Amino acid sequence: MSVMRRAGRMVGLLLLVQLAAGLIVPYVLLQPLSAGGTAFLERAASMSAMVRINVLVLLLGGAVSIAVAVTAWPVVRTRRSDLGIWLLALAVVNFTLQIIENAQWLSMLSLSQAYAAATGAEAATMRPLAVVVRASWRWAHYSHILVVVGWLFTTFLTLFRCALVPRGLGVFGMFCSVLHTIGITLPVFTGYRMVFPELFGMPLALAILSIAVWLLTRGFDEATPAVSGA
Repeated sequence: MSVMRRAGRMVGLLLLVQLAAGLIVPYVLLQPLSAGGTAFLERAASMSAMVRINVLVLLLGGAVSIAVAVTAWPVVRTRRSDLGIWLLALAVVNFTLQIIENAQWLSMLSLSQAYAAATGAEAATMRPLAVVVRASWRWAHYSHILVVVGWLFTTFLTLFRCALVPRGLGVFGMFCSVLHTIGITLPVFTGYRMVFPELFGMPLALAILSIAVWLLTRGFDEATPAVSGA
């Protein structure tokens, strides 16, 4: 097996890990904390082990983006080294923001544990603080989502410009990344509302899955000759 095919299959595997560990499973399991405003005060303490485990899984998911950039670099640098550098830079920023978001998850857990141990009067004083803690998590979360989707767009753009996957797959991935940003992330920062925002997120998961499966089965396309990056 050639170096390109091995690298492509490894990137495909890493994208599957990223999809599961960094984008879907932990957020589904942690939804009792993220949904319902300050309801995490009553819920998080009883989920202590699950919260800690999922924070570690999210950390793994954040690190995977760096692994993708490093794995693809030997191939990408011969074709579009500028995109390879952007891919790595955004991966590092993504990992950093994942750490910041993880700290917010743990802050919610710590406040919930203090709330569970507090008396009635003390517990009442923690509710205003819970509003602040959750707002801090929310902004950290959506800032991270904005960057990770930007990293995914750059990944798909790199695969497209370097002709490492079928062009249609690359275009589909970029389109779904833009769709996700317009329908889910930007409304949070700009204040406009989207109808059925979940419909803007599901296509991106399908795009990641499609490209990951292609790479796992075929590796990087070797048919197109390398071009120097600039």
